Amino acid sequence: MNTPKVRLTLDRFDIIIEILGVLGVVLLIALPILHYNDLPESIPRHYGVDGEPDGFGQKNVIWTLPLVGIALYIGLSVLTRYPHLFNYPNDITEENKVRQYTIGAKMVRTIKTIIMGSFTYIIYITIQNALYGKQGLGNYFLIVFLGLIFGAIGYFIFQSVKKQ
Repeated sequence: MNTPKVRLTLDRFDIIIEILGVLGVVLLIALPILHYNDLPESIPRHYGVDGEPDGFGQKNVIWTLPLVGIALYIGLSVLTRYPHLFNYPNDITEENKVRQYTIGAKMVRTIKTIIMGSFTYIIYITIQNALYGKQGLGNYFLIVFLGLIFGAIGYFIFQSVKKQ
């Protein structure tokens, strides 16, 4: 199927979301750099569904999440440049392509920022757990994270299918 392509411009929402995403990446890298030498040799490396640490590893595992986060950030940033490749609930036509592509790109940007914020929170809490004996991510971390992700997806799908 040949999908029409279009060059999208960023609005205020897109710029704010991008700034927040970049801030998340900066913190994701800066927090381990700032605290690495102070970390004990064993730190939490995995958290269970209840938010409690259930796996421990050497302190160099602190770099796993920033590396994964950077890869996801780059991949999702590149993806937003190709909204004509996304799947949409509606047929894409010349009349609706700009609106649909804009909504799709906003959704990916929003999800990217939620992921960066979540990864930054996990790194922060891991450092707190390792240095100060705090326990876990909190009982509601998974619920909040999934709520934000699926809430964003639901919101943008609703925007996509509602009449202009």
